[in-house]
Amino acid sequence: MIKPFDPSKYEPKRSFWRNGITLSLVGIVVLMALIKVMTTLKVPSPGDLNVYCAAGLRKPIMDAATAFEEEFNVDVKFDFASSGGMEAKLELDADRGRAYADLFIPADIFYANRTREKGFTAESIPLASFRLVVASNPSANLEISSLGDIIDKKIPFAICDPEAAAGKTTMRALQNADQWNNFFQAKKASFPTVLETGAAVQASDVVQAGFVWNTTAKQYGLKIHDLPGLAEVRSSITANIVATTKKPTQALLFARFLAAAEKGQPFFVDHHFTSIEGDPWTRVPELNLYCGGVNQSALEYTIKAFEEREGCRVSVQYSGCGTLVSGIQAIKDGNGKGTMPDAFMTCDVSYMNKVRDLFGEASDVSATDVVLLVRKENPKTKNVSTIDHLTKPDLLIGTTDPTKSTLGDLSWQLLEGWGAADILKENKSFRTWPTAHELIGAMSASSKLDVAMVYAANCQNLPEDEFKTIIINDTLAQAIQNVAVAKVSRYPQLTERLIEAITSAESKNRFQKAGFRWKASQDSNESSQP
Repeated sequence: MIKPFDPSKYEPKRSFWRNGITLSLVGIVVLMALIKVMTTLKVPSPGDLNVYCAAGLRKPIMDAATAFEEEFNVDVKFDFASSGGMEAKLELDADRGRAYADLFIPADIFYANRTREKGFTAESIPLASFRLVVASNPSANLEISSLGDIIDKKIPFAICDPEAAAGKTTMRALQNADQWNNFFQAKKASFPTVLETGAAVQASDVVQAGFVWNTTAKQYGLKIHDLPGLAEVRSSITANIVATTKKPTQALLFARFLAAAEKGQPFFVDHHFTSIEGDPWTRVPELNLYCGGVNQSALEYTIKAFEEREGCRVSVQYSGCGTLVSGIQAIKDGNGKGTMPDAFMTCDVSYMNKVRDLFGEASDVSATDVVLLVRKENPKTKNVSTIDHLTKPDLLIGTTDPTKSTLGDLSWQLLEGWGAADILKENKSFRTWPTAHELIGAMSASSKLDVAMVYAANCQNLPEDEFKTIIINDTLAQAIQNVAVAKVSRYPQLTERLIEAITSAESKNRFQKAGFRWKASQDSNESSQP
């Protein structure tokens, strides 16, 4: 007989999953696993970078990148291929309108120059160099003393495809020796990258020698044959900022890291590259620029944009060039305060000439004219059209101080040349001001001053219905502004990039809007600069 069901006597079995203690333990295990996953899966950082890099540079670049990642807690991701292949990817990215890579590091400066000409890259920072050599498998016991031996002895050899930097360099070297066609026809094999060429020489029975970088030969334990025809064939390696990158400051930081003796350079040396003298490492470098006051309005935005892009500071001392040159000479003689500026931008080239031995080659930037500034409604200046009209006894003439200012110096040279200087001094019919800004202010504030000798660029913001400028027909009535890097600059590479920014197409527009004529070379940097 079946007994009726009595719920009060039913004791269900507790399953494993219903045990409270077990559930707590499982929850703890799951939580710990989640924490571990979250800590190992790194969230992308705004400082993460993507780099297109030549395959032959993999080892030193990867080692340096690891150190950079550890120091700055970022990820650096690489695409490795031939230099030509990476250039093609840049072009494809540009055609598709996408910005993937932040840096382009080819194995030869040829590719850096060409991508810059095409507008794919902007700033370029030198990193290292290496040599093109003929290398053989040591087990082959080859004796090669000249390029001709390779052909004469019918040695089976390999080259890189010309799309690779090593292949391009090989082709140029052999073309210069009028041997390219012979070697191209006699080659046993060719490979897309120098690493594949080196590996083939090391392991293949098909080829016994190859044209590779000296670093590649040492990497694969090959025998290097120093041949007269290749003795001077070197390749320079540069880090190039991709023009479309959204992270120029981070890309420049990594490039500076690679170039610094305290950071990236030891990794290049470890892998047998020839190092370069890069700028010393500091997270936020500071430049000191001495600059003629006339340039201030045209230059200020460029300096600010450069600081933001480079992640640096630029301390600018604006003043009359006479004052600036005196300060530079005092620092040289040990009597001045502070240190030598990293760069000097003049009001006129004549002032650069006074400190020529302290600076490198100067680049012309712009030009402006010395003009006569008068009030339109002033009856006393109605007939003034040349400098010799300034000797009228009822006129008061204003200039800047010739001992402190380029403008003042040029003004008094003009007065001397026109025979007006002695008369003005005799009549005491002139006044001087320390700077053009103060002279313009005096002219604007009072009608007592009849004529001011100023730069055309100083007059851009004056009301056209109140003032007019009179052109001086004299070759001396022109000031050309130039700029140069100090020979003792602590950061010569960074300072060179500052000058690139000052002579860029964007800077040209700012100078022209400020009333200057542009003088910088047409070959000046045309890519995206501050």
